[in-house]
Amino acid sequence: MAGARVHLPLVPRSVRWLLVVAVLTTILVASVVRPPGAGRLVTGPFGVLPFSTWLHGMAYTGLAVVLAYALQGSPRPNWQILPVVFAFAAAYGIGIELIQSTLAYRSFEMGDILVNAVAAALAVAGWSLFVRGVRFYRCRRLDALRPPV
Repeated sequence: MAGARVHLPLVPRSVRWLLVVAVLTTILVASVVRPPGAGRLVTGPFGVLPFSTWLHGMAYTGLAVVLAYALQGSPRPNWQILPVVFAFAAAYGIGIELIQSTLAYRSFEMGDILVNAVAAALAVAGWSLFVRGVRFYRCRRLDALRPPV
């Protein structure tokens, strides 16, 4: 059926922003605690990139996606919102690296900043494509959830 869209819930704004805070907090905590067993996992999936690169990529992709979702339904169009999502996620990554530079067991890494920014950019690009095929509906209660099609 041409033009059919997937219907997905847009949960209450407070829930969406709590999700953003949860992701921000998780990234912060994971970034400042002493890493357990350093050196055990050297490469990530497929043995291509270091495991830490995968973690950074997943974290900042996740941050950009939950932030874009939190801002869904805004009166502003996506072409205005998504650059802000990218800028915030990239800036948060820079801030985390600055915090890590003050910790004896962590270090400031320009490569991590780059990975964070690339992950946020890919997430924003993916989100802009994703929402073209989605129709969000307001969902105030769990019993209001509908099948996605």
